[in-house]
Formats: sequence, C-alpha cells, structure tokens
Amino acid sequence: MTLKRHVIACISIWIAASPSFGDMISPSHNCSKPMKPSHFADQATLSGFDRQVGAYKRCLSDFINKQDKEARMHSEAARKATDELKGI
Repeated sequence: MTLKRHVIACISIWIAASPSFGDMISPSHNCSKPMKPSHFADQATLSGFDRQVGAYKRCLSDFINKQDKEARMHSEAARKATDELKGI
C-alpha cells in the first residue's frame, strides 16, 4: 500500500468513527437547584424561593424533553438502519 493510500485509509476511518465519539459522554443538565432556607423570614423570601423552584422545574423539564427528543431521533435512525440491513 502506498503512503498516499495509507493516509487516505486512515483519514477515512477517522472520519467514519468520529461521530460515535460524541455519544461517549453522557449529557447532564446545568440547572441550578435552589437551596431551601431553614425558615422563611417573610412572604418575599417564600415567593423568591417559589420562583426559583419554578425556574428549576422548567429547566429540568426542558432538559428532559430535549433528551427524549434526541433519544427518539436515535431510535428512529437505528430502526431505519435495521430495516436497511434486513433488506440486504
């Protein structure tokens, strides 16, 4: 094998393998969990905490929905590849 063919083969293998590296790290959310005070001194403190909890829940919900969508897309891609494999 000539050097040029060897380099082309190595680059082709690297390009083909690179998309799989993106799934090696599990995603995690970057939502900030509110710290519950030991007591609520007044209504304003309670209201502020309630707003923080609401924002935290929305953040987690958005993360979950995004991950579910991506999981469905991966499952569909795997199903299509399986169908294609069966057709060979």
